[in-house]
Amino acid sequence: MERKKFYKRLLLIAIPIMIQYFISISVNLMDSFMVGKLGESSVAALGIANQYFFIFNLILLGVNSGCGVLISQFWGSKDVRNIKKVLGIALVSGVAASILFVLGGMLLTGNIIEIFTIDQSVKGIGVLYLRTVCLSYVFMAVSMAFGFASRGVEKTVLPMVSSAIALVFNIVFNYAFIFGKFGFPQMGVVGAAYATLIARAVEMTVIVSSIYLKDHIIKSSIKEMTGFDLEFLKRALKTAVPVIVNDLCWGIGMTMYSVVYGRLGTESIAAVQICMSVQNVFMTVLFAVANASSVMVGKEVGRGEYERAKYYASNFVKMSIAMSLVMGAMLYASTPTILSIYNVSSKVMHMTRYMMYVSAFAMPLKFINTLLIVGIMRGGGDAKTALAIELVTMWLIGVPICFITAFVLHMNAEHVYALVLAEELVRVFVCMKRYNSGNWINNVTSEMKRAA
Repeated sequence: MERKKFYKRLLLIAIPIMIQYFISISVNLMDSFMVGKLGESSVAALGIANQYFFIFNLILLGVNSGCGVLISQFWGSKDVRNIKKVLGIALVSGVAASILFVLGGMLLTGNIIEIFTIDQSVKGIGVLYLRTVCLSYVFMAVSMAFGFASRGVEKTVLPMVSSAIALVFNIVFNYAFIFGKFGFPQMGVVGAAYATLIARAVEMTVIVSSIYLKDHIIKSSIKEMTGFDLEFLKRALKTAVPVIVNDLCWGIGMTMYSVVYGRLGTESIAAVQICMSVQNVFMTVLFAVANASSVMVGKEVGRGEYERAKYYASNFVKMSIAMSLVMGAMLYASTPTILSIYNVSSKVMHMTRYMMYVSAFAMPLKFINTLLIVGIMRGGGDAKTALAIELVTMWLIGVPICFITAFVLHMNAEHVYALVLAEELVRVFVCMKRYNSGNWINNVTSEMKRAA
C-alpha cells in the first residue's frame, strides 16, 4: 500500500515537471537546431552568449530551489502563511538579480563575449544576440518564482502548461525571425533572441494570470509576500544561501570549462554546445525525478515523518539507477541520427559524436549525483553538505583536470571533456556515503515557525 501511494504521488508530481523541463530545454534546443542551419560560427556564438544566461539561470535556480525546500517543508504542515512569505523572498531576490544581469548584458556585452572567444566573427554575432535576449531575464525571474512555489505545494500542471505555450511561441517566431518567414525580415541569430524574448514574456503572463484569476494556493497579496521580519529572513537565507552558492559555484565551474573549450577553438565550443543541448534533453527525466524527490522528501521531513522520508529516498535511488541505464543507452543509440540534423564541419561532427558517446556512458553517475544533491539532500534540509561536496569535487578535481589536460598536456577537446568526468566518479562515492549515514535529514522549518 505504501509503495503504491509513493508511485502515485511520484507520477502526479514528476510527470508535469518532466514535461515542463523537456519543454524548457526544447526552447534552447530549438534555438540550437535552427541556428545550426546557419553554420558553426552561429552555433558557437549562441553557445557563448548563453553562458551569461547560464550563470543568471543558476542564481535563479539557487534562489528558488533554496526557497523551494522551505516551501515543501512548510507544505508538510500546511503552513500556507509562511509559504507566501518565502514566495515573496524568492520573487524579490530573483527580480533584483535579473535587473543586474540585464544591465550587465546591455552595457558590458563585448567584454562578456570576449571572455569565451577571440574569434571576431563569433564575437560580433554573440554581442547582437546577448543584447536582445537579456531583456527576457526579468520575465523569467517572475515565472520561475511562481513556478517553483507552485511545485512546492504539489501543483505542477500550471508551470508545465505555461512552458508549453512558451515553446509554441518560441518555435513559431524562431522560424519567422531566423529565416525571414511570414513577411518578417531574415534576422539570423538575432531573430532567435527576439523569439526567446517573446516566449518568456508569454510564459510569465500565463502563469501569473492563472494564479491570480483562480483560487490558487500561492495566490498572495504584496502584504502577504512581504510580511516577514528580519529574523524570518535570516532563517530563510540560512537554508537558501548554501543552495544559491552551490548552484553558482557549479555554474562558474561549468563556465570555466566553456572558457577552456572556447580557447581551444570555435570547433570545440560548437561541439560542446551541441553535445550539452542534446544531453540535457535526455536528462529531463532525471531533473523531474530529482525535483519530485525534493518535494516529496521535504514534505515528509516537514511533517516529522522521518522514516517515510528515508523510504521515499530509497525508492528514488533505486529508480534512478534503472532509468539512468536506459537513458544512457538511448543517447548512445540515437547519436548518429541526432547529429545528422546539424550543418557543421566533419571535425565538429567527429568531436561531438565522441563527446556524446562519453556522456552516454557517464549518464548513471550524473543521474545519481543530481538526485542526491539536488533532490534528496536539499529536500531533507542538508544543503550545506551538498554545497561542500559540490565545491570539493568540482574545484579540486574537475576544473584542475580541465586546465591541465588542455593547456599543459595539450589534449584535444573531446579528450579533455572525457577526463573532466572523473569528478562525477568521485562525487558519487562521497554522496552515497552521506546518503547511507542518514544524517541528511534536517527539519529546517521548525525554528522558522517559532520565529514567525
